[in-house]
Amino acid sequence: MGLGISLFAGLVAALAYSAFAAILPAWGKRSRLNMTFAFASAATALWALAGAFDDAGWVEPWTVRCAAALREGAWFTLLIAILRQDAVHHPLWRRLAIAAAALAAANFVFAATSATIDTGLGVRLNQPLIAFAVAVMGLILAENLARNVVNARLWSAKLMLIALTALYVYHILEYIPEILASQTPEAFAVAEPLLYLLALPLFVVTAVRSDSLRLKVHSSRRVVFHSATLIVTGVVLQGIAAAALYVRHFGGTPAVVLTIVLGFGSLVALIVALSTASVRSQIRTFINENFYSYKYDYRLEWTKFNQALSRYEDRGGPERVLLTLSDLLDSPGGVLFVRRSGWKQYARLAYSQFGETLGPIQETDPVLASLADERIAFLELRDDDTLWKPRAPETWLVVPLRFRNELIGFSLLHKPRAPKKLDWEDRNLVALIASQLAGYLVHEQTAQALADSQQLAEFNNRVTFALHDLKNTAGQLSLLVQNAEKFGDNAAFRADMMETIRHAVDNLQGLIGKLRDGSKPAQPAAPARVNVADIVARFALKKAAAGVVFARDRGETLAFADIAQPAAFENALEHIVTNAIEASPEPGSVELSVAAASGRIRVAVRDRGPGMSADFIARELFRPLRTTKNKGLGIGAYQARAMMRDLGGDIEVESTVGSGTTVTLVLPGEDVKLKEAS
Repeated sequence: MGLGISLFAGLVAALAYSAFAAILPAWGKRSRLNMTFAFASAATALWALAGAFDDAGWVEPWTVRCAAALREGAWFTLLIAILRQDAVHHPLWRRLAIAAAALAAANFVFAATSATIDTGLGVRLNQPLIAFAVAVMGLILAENLARNVVNARLWSAKLMLIALTALYVYHILEYIPEILASQTPEAFAVAEPLLYLLALPLFVVTAVRSDSLRLKVHSSRRVVFHSATLIVTGVVLQGIAAAALYVRHFGGTPAVVLTIVLGFGSLVALIVALSTASVRSQIRTFINENFYSYKYDYRLEWTKFNQALSRYEDRGGPERVLLTLSDLLDSPGGVLFVRRSGWKQYARLAYSQFGETLGPIQETDPVLASLADERIAFLELRDDDTLWKPRAPETWLVVPLRFRNELIGFSLLHKPRAPKKLDWEDRNLVALIASQLAGYLVHEQTAQALADSQQLAEFNNRVTFALHDLKNTAGQLSLLVQNAEKFGDNAAFRADMMETIRHAVDNLQGLIGKLRDGSKPAQPAAPARVNVADIVARFALKKAAAGVVFARDRGETLAFADIAQPAAFENALEHIVTNAIEASPEPGSVELSVAAASGRIRVAVRDRGPGMSADFIARELFRPLRTTKNKGLGIGAYQARAMMRDLGGDIEVESTVGSGTTVTLVLPGEDVKLKEAS
């Protein structure tokens, strides 16, 4: 059993010191002292490896003694190098260096030869005695270093001196029995590499603290957390192993029961502890406060912040802000109050764990005076707080959310899962995250306001188009009233009047439906193939009384187009023809024609009105709310072009001042020419 422990201890110590010796020049400052420290660590690793091989019978005993002598000489060199930094002009370090070098050389010679010298004074010089003197010399070097080094360097070297002093004292106790009785207790030799392994963390801290070494040992908090978890698990398993060892030696039913209960209980307790958020939080807090110069890994915290915002995509903006802030401060929940433009109070927009009974807080509420200072990152509430605690006793922290120095909201957070000591790092991190969350809330409010304004604009467009249609319908009804007195007795007029009224009623009902259901997405209609020439012919016939003429060419044209909403095309044609009639000086001066070529159908509306300038067509014609008519709304041309573009077409305009205007409605389609009529 002793052989197994010694082999294991030696190999582990050799591996640990080898890694430390490799890390020092790789991650530390390039200096002579750093290389000396790495040499001492490498010599210790070599000694531990030789001791492990010696226990296994793979090397000669003198190899271990020489490795131990080399180890002592290497640590002497390091102590002298540190002492020389503050006593370079003092002869002390030279005297100590000469004495230490002489002892180290003698130790190596006696270790290699196993010689014995009789001095004749009753003292025999041999390897154990020289090793004892070396240990005493190590204590002398450590004591002189502690007394002569400056305070700043003593702080960095203090832990190393403690470790070396303890090891030298151990060596003295180890060699005394061998000097007096020529016997070395086996336990001392077996325990030695384990003691060096225990001293290694003190050497690591010294390398990190020392300005001459500047070892930058970094490990992520996640790695340290999981490493600590593994260590705790290992301790539990060692306890189970100890119970098994007890059973092996003593046996019996009670011992077996004890082992089963201990193993099962430890395993369940470990799983429960690691699955509990409060326990994990306490472990993280302990690691952050004791193993790192900075409490937070800011790269990791910023990554967590972005992931938290994206993780809660199914929640509203205020809920995402609250949950993100709660995760940052390890709080199980809280309440978020937000003030928006035009509000005179802070409304509760999100809550978790508590706050469902809290109402809005007015801008003039006295509790907000505690957040008036812009430098406040958070308020940590005590139990005797008289402002916030009476309203929300569960509150632990009040975090203001400011955007451009304006308080747009604040959050009340529940007590954390594990007790936390908040310091300047927490304030800086919370202030940064709170400003980002405040900007997020403002941007969300801006996006919501923009969406609302777009809905209002869309509704205004529908109202404007409806007003234009109402104007046209009102014009038709007004013309009908004017002619009713003259032609009321005419049966044909009465039939036409009923048709006009029916058409007006249909238009009014359609307008009401558009205003009511315009915000609902319309189901796309399947395109239907229609003959545009027939539509124009029927439309011209209906408008014949107003002087509209459909001019056919010598051949009958079949102009086919796939139109999803033929009624929309007729409405656009209605707008254009009505404008042409109003612009024409006399009846019969509006002419419609249809032409089809190159996959395009062109419906031309020609009038003999005053015409328009090219500048007016380019700048004003299709802009909404622009008109030259006394009773116009300036929306007809704009709405007609919008309808045509929805159908996949467009509107083209040619006009000459004083000579009339031609407006062409263009549709995608095809044409088929029949034989000329006989």
